[in-house]
Amino acid sequence: MRNKNKQNNSGFTLIELLVVVAIIALLSSIALIAFLSARQKARDAKRLGDMTQMNTALELYYSYNKGYPSSPTLGIPSGVSPTYAASLPSSPLPADGTCATMTYDSFDSTGPAGISGSTYYYYPSGTSYVINGTTLYPDYSYYFCLGNQTGNFPGGLHKVTPRGVR
Repeated sequence: MRNKNKQNNSGFTLIELLVVVAIIALLSSIALIAFLSARQKARDAKRLGDMTQMNTALELYYSYNKGYPSSPTLGIPSGVSPTYAASLPSSPLPADGTCATMTYDSFDSTGPAGISGSTYYYYPSGTSYVINGTTLYPDYSYYFCLGNQTGNFPGGLHKVTPRGVR
């Protein structure tokens, strides 16, 4: 005969459940860290791509107008969009690395004073001249900041000039 007092103990113990929850929490935290890192890298790749695209647009502008555009609205080149670039890019947020705390004049003494590294900033330079009623410049710097190493570019402040990305 069978013992009627014997209970069927099929199921998980409290310890087993806690171990499973701990393993899931560990895997979730690893996945979250990888996801955040991938988002930071994507923002830096976008910043570098934006500046390469603006360099091309400004060279097209120069080829047609015989000079680089002025910047009546501080930090934004005039007359580039939509003819030479579909739209003017804006820096993706949030700023990564030390970009939010740095200013461009700390990177380049001839650059704009007090402007945060978390934004893109166009800065025409040289002696201005006028052709067909348009004020032009012989040179420019387009400032931007990378949060981390991106390709061959270290994290920190950079600028695009007619000579390329520096």
